[in-house]
Amino acid sequence: MASLLRRALLLGPLTAALGSAAAEPRLLRVCANAALGAPEGDATPYLLMRRVQELLPQLRFQFSPLPWARCLQEAGQGRFDAVLSASHTPERALHLRYPLSPQGEPDEHKRLFQIGYALLRRKGSGVQWDGQLFSGTGPRAGEGLGAERGYSVVQFARERGAHVEERNTVTALLESLRLQRVQGALLNQEHAAQLLSEAQWARDFELGGPALATRPYFLPFNATLAEREPALVQTVWDAIEKVRRSPAFAQEFSLGLSSGQRRDLKP
Repeated sequence: MASLLRRALLLGPLTAALGSAAAEPRLLRVCANAALGAPEGDATPYLLMRRVQELLPQLRFQFSPLPWARCLQEAGQGRFDAVLSASHTPERALHLRYPLSPQGEPDEHKRLFQIGYALLRRKGSGVQWDGQLFSGTGPRAGEGLGAERGYSVVQFARERGAHVEERNTVTALLESLRLQRVQGALLNQEHAAQLLSEAQWARDFELGGPALATRPYFLPFNATLAEREPALVQTVWDAIEKVRRSPAFAQEFSLGLSSGQRRDLKP
């Protein structure tokens, strides 16, 4: 009974906004980074959103994997309602609406999770991240680091001494790494962990330092939708917080981020 009451309180504003629960579910079009894989896969953002979907049967989330820069651009232009797993930057906030605290800062209580990037380097490479600065990179062919275009970590790394070359897709980035056109790649921690769980990657590549640029990731909405239907948007963010705080998701997050090695990493 208590569980049903909590669910009713959570869904109340959305039910009022959408009408009868018997109506067709409201479709929300969400673009995502193609690097996450298929929406049916086990990438952490999709795992979380499947749990959110269970809480919000009045909605139906439709995910479209795209190259990251294109996803952000098209969402900003209104072709999608929201973006899956985007960190906050002032540039993105011009066209997307993030959950905000009373002080006007991104509200980390409403985040999907917090995660950093990893430097994945070829074994024997001289490039390194010591937690403060990068060393061993340069502008000559094969000496730089690679990152997918549109990633916020690009500017972060450049400000800390790295020479960074951008690639349009994660496929192109990993191909550059394999062919030694770059000596390291900046990937989110989960993706790096997934790669290193594969024998062929673990044989030739390794992490080049601790996690970097750890920050919260959100489900920001297109500005037009957020301003037109604030109750709907707030209900989705509330459901995300509820799922993130659940022990079941916390365990999924930790196991995914560590390739099954740890259960204590917090989303």
